[in-house]
Amino acid sequence: MKKVKTITEKKLFTDVHIVAFFETTQKSFKIIPQKVDTGQVVFSVEGENIEKALMELYNNPAVSILTYIKALKGLRSSIYTLKGRKDNVA
Repeated sequence: MKKVKTITEKKLFTDVHIVAFFETTQKSFKIIPQKVDTGQVVFSVEGENIEKALMELYNNPAVSILTYIKALKGLRSSIYTLKGRKDNVA
């Protein structure tokens, strides 16, 4: 039996709301906040089918508002933490 090689995608997002949706619905994504040279915080998202999950977001699915708000608060906290630091290490 052959092993199927999966392709891991990696994309950067500046919109915290998209990343919060990913956290709410796609537990398999690895999300890493990073501070770029301009001082802005971006989110590196790694995993399979990122484009598919993004299209799902645009189709306006039903998600738990409490779970979404919890994810959004956690991400915003990481933004404030990184903006307060001098280096760009998460």
